[in-house]
Amino acid sequence: MRPLFLFIATTIILAALAIAFPYALLNPGPLMKGHHALQKECLTCHKPFSSAASQQCINCHKQNTIGIKNVAGTPLPKDVSKVLFHRGVNSNSCMECHNEHSGASAAKAVKPFMHAALASSLQKECISCHKNQKPEDALHRLSKENCSTCHTRKQWKPANFDHKQLTASSGNECIKCHKADQPNDNLHRLLKTGCATCHSTTEWKPATYDHNKYFVLDNDHLAACSTCHTDPADFKKYTCYNCHEHSPSNIANEHREEGIYNYQNCVKCHRSASEREREGGFDGKNEGNREHYRESDD
Repeated sequence: MRPLFLFIATTIILAALAIAFPYALLNPGPLMKGHHALQKECLTCHKPFSSAASQQCINCHKQNTIGIKNVAGTPLPKDVSKVLFHRGVNSNSCMECHNEHSGASAAKAVKPFMHAALASSLQKECISCHKNQKPEDALHRLSKENCSTCHTRKQWKPANFDHKQLTASSGNECIKCHKADQPNDNLHRLLKTGCATCHSTTEWKPATYDHNKYFVLDNDHLAACSTCHTDPADFKKYTCYNCHEHSPSNIANEHREEGIYNYQNCVKCHRSASEREREGGFDGKNEGNREHYRESDD
Protein backbone atom coordinates (compact mmCIF):
# COMPACT_ATOMS: atom_id res chain seq x y z
CA MET A 1 0.00 0.00 0.00
CA ARG A 2 2.80 2.38 0.79
CA PRO A 3 4.29 2.42 -2.75
CA LEU A 4 0.83 3.07 -4.20
CA PHE A 5 0.27 5.86 -1.72
CA LEU A 6 3.59 7.45 -2.63
CA PHE A 7 2.78 7.21 -6.33
CA ILE A 8 -0.63 8.85 -5.91
CA ALA A 9 0.78 11.56 -3.65
CA THR A 10 3.59 12.31 -6.08
CA THR A 11 1.19 12.50 -8.99
CA ILE A 12 -1.08 14.89 -7.15
CA ILE A 13 1.83 17.11 -6.14
CA LEU A 14 3.24 17.20 -9.67
CA ALA A 15 -0.17 17.96 -11.15
CA ALA A 16 -0.68 20.79 -8.68
CA LEU A 17 2.75 22.20 -9.44
CA ALA A 18 2.11 21.93 -13.19
CA ILE A 19 -1.11 23.87 -12.80
CA ALA A 20 0.37 26.47 -10.47
CA PHE A 21 3.78 26.84 -12.10
CA PRO A 22 3.55 25.37 -15.61
CA TYR A 23 6.38 27.52 -16.95
CA ALA A 24 8.74 26.21 -14.24
CA LEU A 25 8.11 22.53 -14.94
CA LEU A 26 7.25 22.43 -18.64
CA ASN A 27 9.01 25.42 -20.19
CA PRO A 28 11.72 24.06 -22.56
CA GLY A 29 13.57 27.39 -22.76
CA PRO A 30 13.31 31.18 -22.69
CA LEU A 31 11.05 33.03 -25.12
CA MET A 32 12.27 35.62 -27.60
CA LYS A 33 12.42 39.22 -26.39
CA GLY A 34 9.13 40.20 -28.06
CA HIS A 35 7.28 37.45 -26.21
CA HIS A 36 9.05 37.86 -22.88
CA ALA A 37 5.88 39.17 -21.20
CA LEU A 38 4.23 35.82 -21.95
CA GLN A 39 6.90 33.77 -20.21
CA LYS A 40 4.41 32.60 -17.55
CA GLU A 41 1.33 32.70 -19.75
CA CYS A 42 1.67 29.33 -21.48
CA LEU A 43 -1.98 29.07 -22.47
CA THR A 44 -1.69 32.24 -24.53
CA CYS A 45 0.02 30.17 -27.22
CA HIS A 46 -0.61 26.58 -26.13
CA LYS A 47 -3.82 24.65 -25.84
CA PRO A 48 -4.10 22.37 -22.75
CA PHE A 49 -2.32 19.08 -23.33
CA SER A 50 -1.38 20.24 -26.83
CA SER A 51 1.37 22.12 -28.61
CA ALA A 52 1.26 25.70 -29.81
CA ALA A 53 -1.20 26.40 -32.63
CA SER A 54 -1.08 28.92 -35.49
CA GLN A 55 -4.53 30.17 -34.52
CA GLN A 56 -3.08 31.44 -31.26
CA CYS A 57 -0.39 33.32 -33.22
CA ILE A 58 -2.79 35.21 -35.47
CA ASN A 59 -4.89 36.22 -32.47
CA CYS A 60 -2.13 38.77 -31.84
CA HIS A 61 -0.28 38.96 -35.15
CA LYS A 62 -2.78 39.93 -37.85
CA GLN A 63 -1.43 38.75 -41.19
CA ASN A 64 -2.30 41.93 -43.08
CA THR A 65 -0.41 44.17 -40.64
CA ILE A 66 2.76 42.12 -40.01
CA GLY A 67 5.67 44.39 -40.86
CA ILE A 68 3.36 47.43 -40.89
CA LYS A 69 2.06 47.64 -37.31
CA ASN A 70 3.02 45.98 -34.07
CA VAL A 71 0.57 43.87 -32.04
CA ALA A 72 -0.62 46.99 -30.23
CA GLY A 73 -1.61 48.56 -33.54
CA THR A 74 1.17 51.16 -33.54
CA PRO A 75 2.65 51.81 -37.02
CA LEU A 76 6.19 50.59 -37.40
CA PRO A 77 8.92 52.92 -38.72
CA LYS A 78 8.93 53.20 -42.51
CA ASP A 79 12.49 51.92 -42.71
CA VAL A 80 11.58 48.59 -41.16
CA SER A 81 12.84 45.96 -43.58
CA LYS A 82 10.38 43.20 -42.70
CA VAL A 83 8.95 41.60 -45.80
CA LEU A 84 5.20 41.78 -46.34
CA PHE A 85 4.56 38.30 -47.71
CA HIS A 86 2.69 37.14 -44.57
CA ARG A 87 -0.63 38.28 -46.03
CA GLY A 88 -0.27 35.62 -48.70
CA VAL A 89 0.81 32.77 -46.42
CA ASN A 90 -1.56 30.06 -45.28
CA SER A 91 -2.90 31.11 -41.86
CA ASN A 92 -2.21 27.64 -40.46
CA SER A 93 1.47 27.59 -41.37
CA CYS A 94 3.06 29.81 -38.69
CA MET A 95 4.86 26.87 -37.06
CA GLU A 96 6.48 25.90 -40.35
CA CYS A 97 8.73 28.96 -40.18
CA HIS A 98 8.67 30.13 -36.57
CA ASN A 99 10.04 28.48 -33.47
CA GLU A 100 10.10 29.51 -29.82
CA HIS A 101 11.87 28.79 -26.56
CA SER A 102 15.20 29.18 -28.35
CA GLY A 103 16.41 32.26 -26.54
CA ALA A 104 15.88 36.02 -26.52
CA SER A 105 17.21 36.51 -30.06
CA ALA A 106 14.43 36.78 -32.64
CA ALA A 107 16.75 35.34 -35.29
CA LYS A 108 16.91 32.04 -33.42
CA ALA A 109 13.13 31.83 -33.45
CA VAL A 110 12.95 31.76 -37.26
CA LYS A 111 13.47 28.54 -39.20
CA PRO A 112 14.87 28.52 -42.76
CA PHE A 113 12.24 30.09 -44.99
CA MET A 114 10.32 27.82 -47.35
CA HIS A 115 8.89 29.44 -50.48
CA ALA A 116 6.48 26.53 -50.77
CA ALA A 117 4.57 28.01 -47.83
CA LEU A 118 3.59 30.99 -50.01
CA ALA A 119 0.39 31.07 -51.99
CA SER A 120 0.95 30.03 -55.61
CA SER A 121 0.10 33.52 -56.87
CA LEU A 122 2.65 35.10 -54.52
CA GLN A 123 5.39 32.70 -55.60
CA LYS A 124 5.45 34.56 -58.92
CA GLU A 125 5.92 37.96 -57.31
CA CYS A 126 9.48 37.61 -56.00
CA ILE A 127 10.17 41.31 -56.44
CA SER A 128 7.59 42.22 -53.81
CA CYS A 129 10.01 40.83 -51.20
CA HIS A 130 13.36 41.01 -53.00
CA LYS A 131 13.22 44.52 -54.46
CA ASN A 132 16.25 45.61 -52.43
CA GLN A 133 18.25 42.69 -53.82
CA LYS A 134 17.60 43.46 -57.49
CA PRO A 135 20.87 44.64 -59.10
CA GLU A 136 20.85 48.09 -60.70
CA ASP A 137 22.27 47.02 -64.05
CA ALA A 138 21.06 47.12 -67.65
CA LEU A 139 20.11 43.46 -67.74
CA HIS A 140 17.79 43.59 -64.75
CA ARG A 141 16.29 46.90 -65.84
CA LEU A 142 15.46 45.53 -69.28
CA SER A 143 14.11 42.17 -68.13
CA LYS A 144 10.44 42.16 -67.21
CA GLU A 145 10.34 38.51 -66.18
CA ASN A 146 9.94 37.14 -62.67
CA CYS A 147 13.12 36.42 -60.67
CA SER A 148 12.38 32.69 -60.63
CA THR A 149 12.70 32.61 -64.43
CA CYS A 150 16.49 32.73 -64.01
CA HIS A 151 17.15 32.15 -60.30
CA THR A 152 16.38 29.24 -58.01
CA ARG A 153 14.80 29.50 -54.58
CA LYS A 154 17.98 28.31 -52.87
CA GLN A 155 20.48 30.86 -54.15
CA TRP A 156 20.88 33.70 -56.63
CA LYS A 157 23.85 32.17 -58.43
CA PRO A 158 24.28 30.43 -60.73
CA ALA A 159 21.42 31.89 -62.80
CA ASN A 160 19.95 30.36 -65.94
CA PHE A 161 19.48 33.29 -68.32
CA ASP A 162 17.69 33.11 -71.66
CA HIS A 163 17.78 36.16 -73.97
CA LYS A 164 14.19 35.44 -74.94
CA GLN A 165 13.23 36.80 -71.52
CA LEU A 166 14.20 40.34 -72.60
CA THR A 167 11.54 42.67 -73.88
CA ALA A 168 11.22 43.11 -77.65
CA SER A 169 12.43 46.71 -77.49
CA SER A 170 15.65 45.67 -75.75
CA GLY A 171 16.45 42.82 -78.13
CA ASN A 172 18.84 44.98 -80.21
CA GLU A 173 20.51 46.69 -77.25
CA CYS A 174 23.03 43.94 -76.52
CA ILE A 175 25.83 46.43 -76.00
CA LYS A 176 24.21 47.71 -72.80
CA CYS A 177 25.20 44.46 -71.13
CA HIS A 178 28.06 43.33 -73.37
CA LYS A 179 30.15 46.49 -73.65
CA ALA A 180 33.09 44.73 -72.02
CA ASP A 181 32.77 41.88 -74.55
CA GLN A 182 33.03 44.16 -77.60
CA PRO A 183 36.35 43.65 -79.48
CA ASN A 184 38.47 46.76 -79.83
CA ASP A 185 38.81 46.71 -83.61
CA ASN A 186 37.65 48.95 -86.47
CA LEU A 187 34.76 46.73 -87.44
CA HIS A 188 33.14 46.59 -84.02
CA ARG A 189 33.85 50.21 -83.11
CA LEU A 190 32.13 51.54 -86.21
CA LEU A 191 29.14 49.24 -86.28
CA LYS A 192 25.87 50.82 -85.21
CA THR A 193 23.72 47.71 -85.43
CA GLY A 194 23.01 45.29 -82.58
CA CYS A 195 25.29 42.33 -81.80
CA ALA A 196 22.51 40.00 -82.94
CA THR A 197 23.13 41.08 -86.55
CA CYS A 198 26.09 38.70 -86.63
CA HIS A 199 26.06 36.78 -83.34
CA SER A 200 23.60 34.35 -81.81
CA THR A 201 22.31 34.57 -78.23
CA THR A 202 23.98 31.28 -77.25
CA GLU A 203 27.65 32.06 -78.03
CA TRP A 204 29.86 34.67 -79.72
CA LYS A 205 31.49 32.29 -82.17
CA PRO A 206 30.95 31.36 -84.85
CA ALA A 207 29.53 34.65 -86.12
CA THR A 208 27.33 34.57 -89.21
CA TYR A 209 29.00 37.54 -90.93
CA ASP A 210 31.66 36.89 -93.59
CA HIS A 211 32.62 39.95 -95.66
CA ASN A 212 34.50 37.80 -98.20
CA LYS A 213 31.19 36.44 -99.41
CA TYR A 214 30.47 39.91 -100.77
CA PHE A 215 33.82 41.59 -101.27
CA VAL A 216 37.36 40.67 -100.21
CA LEU A 217 38.89 43.41 -98.08
CA ASP A 218 42.41 43.21 -99.51
CA ASN A 219 45.06 45.57 -100.89
CA ASP A 220 43.64 49.12 -100.96
CA HIS A 221 40.32 48.15 -99.45
CA LEU A 222 41.36 47.87 -95.81
CA ALA A 223 39.30 50.94 -95.03
CA ALA A 224 36.86 51.90 -92.32
CA CYS A 225 33.36 50.48 -92.77
CA SER A 226 31.91 53.97 -93.12
CA THR A 227 34.01 54.57 -96.25
CA CYS A 228 31.79 52.24 -98.25
CA HIS A 229 28.79 51.85 -95.96
CA THR A 230 27.51 55.37 -95.47
CA ASP A 231 24.35 54.26 -93.68
CA PRO A 232 25.48 52.63 -90.38
CA ALA A 233 21.99 51.30 -89.80
CA ASP A 234 21.87 49.33 -93.06
CA PHE A 235 25.06 47.63 -94.23
CA LYS A 236 23.30 46.21 -97.29
CA LYS A 237 23.74 49.66 -98.78
CA TYR A 238 27.23 50.55 -100.04
CA THR A 239 29.03 52.81 -102.49
CA CYS A 240 32.29 52.44 -104.44
CA TYR A 241 32.47 56.12 -105.36
CA ASN A 242 34.70 58.89 -104.04
CA CYS A 243 37.85 56.78 -103.74
CA HIS A 244 40.72 57.53 -106.16
CA GLU A 245 39.32 57.22 -109.70
CA HIS A 246 35.97 55.89 -108.46
CA SER A 247 33.93 58.98 -109.18
CA PRO A 248 30.48 58.61 -110.78
CA SER A 249 31.69 60.14 -114.08
CA ASN A 250 34.85 58.02 -114.34
CA ILE A 251 32.99 54.80 -113.54
CA ALA A 252 30.32 55.61 -116.13
CA ASN A 253 32.90 56.35 -118.84
CA GLU A 254 34.94 53.22 -118.20
CA HIS A 255 31.95 50.89 -118.30
CA ARG A 256 30.28 52.48 -121.32
CA GLU A 257 33.50 52.16 -123.28
CA GLU A 258 33.07 48.42 -122.78
CA GLY A 259 29.44 48.60 -123.76
CA ILE A 260 28.26 48.01 -120.18
CA TYR A 261 25.37 50.13 -118.97
CA ASN A 262 24.00 48.19 -115.99
CA TYR A 263 26.93 48.69 -113.61
CA GLN A 264 25.36 50.10 -110.44
CA ASN A 265 25.77 46.87 -108.41
CA CYS A 266 29.59 46.86 -108.36
CA VAL A 267 30.15 43.67 -106.37
CA LYS A 268 28.08 41.73 -108.87
CA CYS A 269 31.25 41.54 -110.95
CA HIS A 270 34.01 42.88 -108.70
CA ARG A 271 34.56 40.64 -105.68
CA SER A 272 38.06 41.87 -104.77
CA ALA A 273 40.72 44.43 -105.70
CA SER A 274 42.73 42.05 -107.89
CA GLU A 275 42.99 42.84 -111.62
CA ARG A 276 42.04 39.29 -112.50
CA GLU A 277 38.92 39.52 -110.37
CA ARG A 278 37.89 42.79 -112.02
CA GLU A 279 38.15 41.20 -115.42
CA GLY A 280 36.66 37.97 -114.20
CA GLY A 281 33.16 39.31 -114.39
CA PHE A 282 33.28 38.98 -118.16
CA ASP A 283 35.90 36.36 -118.90
CA GLY A 284 35.26 33.25 -120.90
CA LYS A 285 33.55 31.56 -117.97
CA ASN A 286 31.01 34.36 -117.66
CA GLU A 287 30.52 35.33 -121.29
CA GLY A 288 26.78 34.98 -120.90
CA ASN A 289 26.78 37.84 -118.46
CA ARG A 290 28.44 40.21 -120.93
CA GLU A 291 25.35 40.51 -123.08
CA HIS A 292 23.17 41.04 -119.99
CA TYR A 293 25.29 43.93 -118.77
CA ARG A 294 25.43 45.49 -122.22
CA GLU A 295 21.76 46.30 -122.07
CA SER A 296 20.90 49.88 -122.94
CA ASP A 297 19.75 52.43 -120.41
CA ASP A 298 16.31 52.02 -121.86
